[in-house]
Amino acid sequence: MKLKFEAGMNQSQKAAIAPELNQALKVLQYSSEELYRFIQHEMEMNPLLEISDESGRAGEENDDFPVDWKEYFSSVSYHDDPDNTAYYEDERDFSYENMVYGDITLHEHLFEQLKDSNIGHPDKRIASFIIENLDDNGYLPLSKHEIASILDVDRNSVSRMLRLIQTFDPPGVGARSLRECMLIQLARMGKLDSTAKIMILEHLGDIAHNRLVLISRKLGISIQEVQRISDVIRSLEPKPGRKFAGSREIRYIKPDVIVKRMGNDYYISVQEHTTPRLRINQAYMKILKETSLDPGDSEYLKEKLNKAYCIMKAVEQRRNTIIKVSRSIVERQKGFLDNGPHMLKPLSLQMVAYDCGLHVSTVSRAIDNKYIQTPRGIFDMKYFFTGPVETAGGFEITAVGVKEMIRSIIAGENLRKPLSDQKISETLQEKGIDISRRTVAKYRQQMGIANSALRKRYY
Repeated sequence: MKLKFEAGMNQSQKAAIAPELNQALKVLQYSSEELYRFIQHEMEMNPLLEISDESGRAGEENDDFPVDWKEYFSSVSYHDDPDNTAYYEDERDFSYENMVYGDITLHEHLFEQLKDSNIGHPDKRIASFIIENLDDNGYLPLSKHEIASILDVDRNSVSRMLRLIQTFDPPGVGARSLRECMLIQLARMGKLDSTAKIMILEHLGDIAHNRLVLISRKLGISIQEVQRISDVIRSLEPKPGRKFAGSREIRYIKPDVIVKRMGNDYYISVQEHTTPRLRINQAYMKILKETSLDPGDSEYLKEKLNKAYCIMKAVEQRRNTIIKVSRSIVERQKGFLDNGPHMLKPLSLQMVAYDCGLHVSTVSRAIDNKYIQTPRGIFDMKYFFTGPVETAGGFEITAVGVKEMIRSIIAGENLRKPLSDQKISETLQEKGIDISRRTVAKYRQQMGIANSALRKRYY
């Protein structure tokens, strides 16, 4: 009987704890944007929950969680806000819409320029049609004949308007092919001579594959001249509308954690706008404590109060966990913070879990979609977790560190005789890094570095 009672009690405890635990795990995994939306939703549904304007000390960890709520209630002051809105110094800075959207579109940019053009309505109609039919890269997929037929106008008018649009910013817009796009850009730069034109029209593939000797022989000009013109052509933008096409997808990252260096030490703080502190609305607490309520109203407020407690604890626990995990990362990756990516050490979830006294899955949730700002830039927390690469000397190095070594080796090479992947592999082996030619090639490609044939220069 005793055994049955204890088993039943344990089951009931698990049933009571499970929802709260599940809530905490979900909140921990939220990105800052997801957490913001979650809190806003909960505040809309729960009048007792609000964002505190008393942030306390940044980065302060509450190790004695759960909070003494009685003391908390007695010390907190009520912020009189009838709309129950979030309290930020500049709410616009925290607006999701303002964070996501960037500049105007390509078509908007071109129409603004068209407004300044001194042309009549018939021509403006043609020009507008051309702009509307440009793709996101700034190319025109329709022929002049097709446009003339659709609009029932003469081809000369279409040609005039297309030439006008091709004078607009960005250079190369309105082209019907890659070659035409490059010719337009060179003309705008004042560098479109007969040789450059021939190289674009007849030898673009050779330029792409660095077959400059072949071009020199066919055109009867020096290899140095071919190299000079080739460098100019490679500097052109093949997709002039690209920066506008991606402008609506720009997301400005606001880090969850900031790491600052003071002397030889690094200090961690949690961004208040990414992990706001919550509190109970004291106006409703006063009603609940001092006012005689109908049983239904009283039960409603108590239910909302318990829900608010659960959310507050989950958000605070999220804050504390992120601080603990960040502190472990900083301690273990101090070499990276001091000296750069080549000093990044192998790091696993298990190692951080051991430091923090947490389960591995908790660490995994804590770093998911979280960003940390360091003196060396903003990084996804997952960036710091990477496995070791085998070395002859037994010292620890990561794939990131090996990539930086490859980048350094290539940066110091003789450009007239660039190093092959095999030679780079041999150089690394001399340094105690035992990786194959194939691995070097994979890392080089991941870094966007061309092979030796394409890196070769002739002067």
